[in-house]
Amino acid sequence: MGLALFPFGLVVGFTITALPFLLTRQGIPLGQVASTSAVVMSPTFWGFLLCPVLDTGLTRRAYCWILAVVSAACMAAALRALSPGRLGLATGLLLLAELGMVMYANAANGWMAEFLPDNRRGSVAGWTNVANLGGGAAGSMAVMALAPHMRMEWIGAGLAACIVLGVLPTVVFPASRRSAFKFKQVFTKTLKATWAASRKRASLVGFALFLAPVGACAGINLFAGLGQNFHVSESMVVLITGAGAAVATSVGALAGGYAANHVNRGLLYLGAAVGIVVVSLTLALTGHTLEAYIAGVLIYNALTGVVYAAFNSLAFQLVGRTSAVASTQLGLFTAAINAAVVYMTWADGQGFSHFGVRGLFLVDALASAVALVPLFLLIRKELTQVQEA
Repeated sequence: MGLALFPFGLVVGFTITALPFLLTRQGIPLGQVASTSAVVMSPTFWGFLLCPVLDTGLTRRAYCWILAVVSAACMAAALRALSPGRLGLATGLLLLAELGMVMYANAANGWMAEFLPDNRRGSVAGWTNVANLGGGAAGSMAVMALAPHMRMEWIGAGLAACIVLGVLPTVVFPASRRSAFKFKQVFTKTLKATWAASRKRASLVGFALFLAPVGACAGINLFAGLGQNFHVSESMVVLITGAGAAVATSVGALAGGYAANHVNRGLLYLGAAVGIVVVSLTLALTGHTLEAYIAGVLIYNALTGVVYAAFNSLAFQLVGRTSAVASTQLGLFTAAINAAVVYMTWADGQGFSHFGVRGLFLVDALASAVALVPLFLLIRKELTQVQEA
């Protein structure tokens, strides 16, 4: 079930890693490459605004297949058009492909929320993150390896086929329920139901937890730029922050998924965050060597995998199995944690600008440490009492 999120990982991973590689290879200036990547990635932050559509009209099975096909077609057309002279068209098509996959992920998660028993939520959450990270890493490496030897339209066709084939795990899912809301009710009854669900005590606990800096794990976005500060060669940086980080995060996600089936998921989420605080403090206060870099990247990423798995399984728990607006609720939780990633990445960057590597990791550690105590008290008081809707 978790592997059904492979298409999402494939497209997002392409945007993060392979797209800048392809654009710079065509001689497009780095500033323009950064702007293009930011535009294409933007639906991961605002795509939740369209999630009420997924809880309206059709079944979530139908939405999954429609969105996957549309996203695949846009990806194929975008790579066919990818060139300096048609960059605007390619960017627009890639934006639609990314939006389609963001919506697909929320449709698939909303569908799984309908039938996942509590004792499987952790396992599915772990494999979801393996599919996400593994799909992104494998797809990006394949695209970059093939780019010098194959025309862009054929690479686009291959990606499109992988996106559609990646939906096949949903064939074994139980039939999804038809929405209780009609299309014309998307901005009336659907939004009212979302507001009512979001005001419940369990949902408010979730928003407090996910908006806090503890689960941002923002360091993973910055390690690749710190190689020189730790006296690490460029090839080693690529190896450690690429394949090494993907393996470490996947192992952490599987371990976190297993643990999420046996312990309080809120405490697991915060416990992994404590581990990240310890790693950040260690990197801030010890020598900046190759060994410290390798250990820091791998351990930090492994703990991030635990956080991701705890987040997904806890989100499923908070939404429950009977919510009529599960896709929208899960989209809102994802937007909350993405907001934390954005502001903590900025804050860590400010720490680096003013105080170097030590400043970066001290900001990363102390922001989480300050939030941990009240969140532990909140979880102990509220989350052990959470009952499914």
